[in-house]
Amino acid sequence: MPPFLFQKPKKMNVSKTQHGFTLVELITVIVILGFISVAVIPRFLQSSSFEARSAQDQLISAARQAQQLAMSKAVGANVQLITDNSNHRIRISYTESGTQTIDTAIPSAVSISNQTLSFNKRGDLSSGSAVDISVNSGAHTVRIESSGYAHAL
Repeated sequence: MPPFLFQKPKKMNVSKTQHGFTLVELITVIVILGFISVAVIPRFLQSSSFEARSAQDQLISAARQAQQLAMSKAVGANVQLITDNSNHRIRISYTESGTQTIDTAIPSAVSISNQTLSFNKRGDLSSGSAVDISVNSGAHTVRIESSGYAHAL
């Protein structure tokens, strides 16, 4: 018989696999989380910019609704878009079998400049010139063109 059959088998060098994270990896993650908490989280706690953007979008939507309403009436309905900061609302007012109103509330933390705009049967502004309405003292501005088109600036 060959002698290698009676020899004791040699142990193989098996490296142990490591489980877990190194100290450098843990510190890196903690530093990144610290930067995120300092830079990003305060933005979510201050909702006034989100509310102002929401009010701007509501104003654009209300202006487009008022324009469509003016164009859809068979006779001149005297459609007005009224921004009312003291009552925190955007009002569409029109005359058809009496005065009808559609109110849209804006957040109380948002300020909006007071304006009264009238739309004619073609959907144009009766004033004949573009009007700017500021939201939060000019942080956001909505322009309603003389043609009645409303958009953000």
